[in-house]
Amino acid sequence: MSRRVAAIVTLVALTGVWPAGQAPPQSPQFRAATDVVMVDVSVRDGGRTVTGLRAEDFALTDNGVRQRIESVEAGAVPIDLTLVVDVSGNPRRPVGRPPSEADVIGDVNRELRLVAELLRPDDRVRLLAVDDTVQQVWSFRDASSLAVTRIDHDGQASLYDTLAAALLQPVEPARRHVVIARTKGVDTISSITSGTVQAMARQADALFHLVMMETAFDNEAALAGYQCNPNLMGLCWPTRRFWVPFQRRMLGPAPAHQLLPDGVTMAEAAESTGGALHKTTVGGVPSLTSTFRRTFEDFRNGYMLRYTPQGVARDGWHAIDVRVPASRNYTVRARRGYGIEVLPPVPAPAAIPDAPRTITELVDAHSRGARQQVMVGLRQASDPARLIRDFEEAGNPWPAAPRREATFAIEVAEAGLFSPRPTARRQAYALLERFTRLVRHPLEAETFERYWHFAVLTLLEGAIRAVDAEPFVERAIARFPAEPRFVLSRAIVTDQRWAARGMRNAAVDASGTPTAPHVEAVRLAYSAAIALPETTAEARVRLGWFLHRLGRHDEAMVELSAAGAEPSPDASIRYLRSLFIGHVWYSLDRTDLAVAAFREALTVAPAAQSARVALMNALVLRGESAEAEALAEAVQIDASPGIDPWWTYWQGQYRFYPAAMTRLQELSR
Repeated sequence: MSRRVAAIVTLVALTGVWPAGQAPPQSPQFRAATDVVMVDVSVRDGGRTVTGLRAEDFALTDNGVRQRIESVEAGAVPIDLTLVVDVSGNPRRPVGRPPSEADVIGDVNRELRLVAELLRPDDRVRLLAVDDTVQQVWSFRDASSLAVTRIDHDGQASLYDTLAAALLQPVEPARRHVVIARTKGVDTISSITSGTVQAMARQADALFHLVMMETAFDNEAALAGYQCNPNLMGLCWPTRRFWVPFQRRMLGPAPAHQLLPDGVTMAEAAESTGGALHKTTVGGVPSLTSTFRRTFEDFRNGYMLRYTPQGVARDGWHAIDVRVPASRNYTVRARRGYGIEVLPPVPAPAAIPDAPRTITELVDAHSRGARQQVMVGLRQASDPARLIRDFEEAGNPWPAAPRREATFAIEVAEAGLFSPRPTARRQAYALLERFTRLVRHPLEAETFERYWHFAVLTLLEGAIRAVDAEPFVERAIARFPAEPRFVLSRAIVTDQRWAARGMRNAAVDASGTPTAPHVEAVRLAYSAAIALPETTAEARVRLGWFLHRLGRHDEAMVELSAAGAEPSPDASIRYLRSLFIGHVWYSLDRTDLAVAAFREALTVAPAAQSARVALMNALVLRGESAEAEALAEAVQIDASPGIDPWWTYWQGQYRFYPAAMTRLQELSR
């Protein structure tokens, strides 16, 4: 990109500041001697720091207007340090073994104490955590209060989204910004790629260092050996988390831990800022502390330029350019502009109640209609296979209500379907297959049976195991040939064959590229669903995204555009359509249209992270850095972003599972 991203800095004004997104007090010009801007500058001649410069040695413009530099102060510049810690979960760990919050907090606090020893009184630290969402644990504060008391952990890894938000952090002019992130090198849920982070890093006013946690990476990989069936080529499925969209890895396996393509891209991103990607070497293991110690001295020397803006309007964004005209060999790093942002407080998350554990407790909760407790208890079950056996051995808990037993059987099977243990999964499928026969009405297909099949299909789509789901889809269609949602389920399950990581099937070749027969099968399956009015919009949106992933962007746009002819009543589909249109336009280098599409998506789901991050990136390309950085800040501090429809895209119609189960319970009374 040719345009630079300007990092927001704070205007020091005796008349006050104004929040982001609001207009400042109306005034056509800065008032002389009232509003002062301070610009942090470093000057290097190759590898040598240039010292001894005076005000007349610098040339500074504000929105293209040459300014008079009133003073130059040399010396240590205060640092704003953004630490990014990866506390996301291991999708391949044994069931029932989540890391304790105390252990996670203890590990983070040990690093923070060491970092605090290096800081000066005027330095500040901000802490971000990589988990399901971009989690700001706290905003900038001094070293006297660096202690974590709670942190969301063991979720998905929104690594790239978090790094992008960290790099676009607004920076005050009297300070320098350093971003140091430690990560296991796995991203599972971000809406952007490593390439997007690289583009943002090249434009950011921050020094970026990435520390690889190879030991944690190896430990997580080692756990898989205790729970993966070797006959399934080491395939492991999520335990506590019910969906892993994809796994983008930076590191290869031990012992070499060579950088994979994402790792190479992220290394280049760090180097473009003057930082680096740090791996374990013969000399030792990198950490947040050791990395910060090595870079700290680079920020002890610098210049602070002060000026009062003249000849420029106060409203809007101000681009700053600083040069040392006497020498073209000098490299000058300075802030690129200034604005104002005010951070709102972060609300505390709600507590999760205790859940039933045994089959007796689960039956009791189900009898009381406590579905939330049943769901939480089953998803936290340490031995789903035992639960299924206990359920089958106990017989129908409600002898006079066989439909109620059939409904409860789906919930019990759910725990086994998402287990990493093949035995539990086989028992779950066998349980559902048995009840497929039991719910079959002897005379005609009726409402309860139709909803029962729908609930099962949404659940199986959510597990993203196409090969196992296909027989259930075909049995449902055999009983209800004209049911649109079952036809769409066939298309989704066929499409999921491409998304089945680690599972060899006819959908992909050795390189992971979809085969021609698979592409045609997906196209035909979605076309069948498009022909049914109830599923037309969703089928077109999904076919459009499939074509986009194949690189057939023009064809994708045809389907996505057609999906808007009769807008879907489903907000998730309307959101995904706009989001996908934005990505297609982005791929076609139509940034203006991409921005419009991402904005449209946000009218449907204003807090969705995927569209906000996508819009942020598109705005960077258009040079609209002020709004991009405001979005970055909003993403970081939003503690309750809600459900992002993109996060559940690959789970197909799983979003309907709760409603389907509610309807089944009504029909089984």
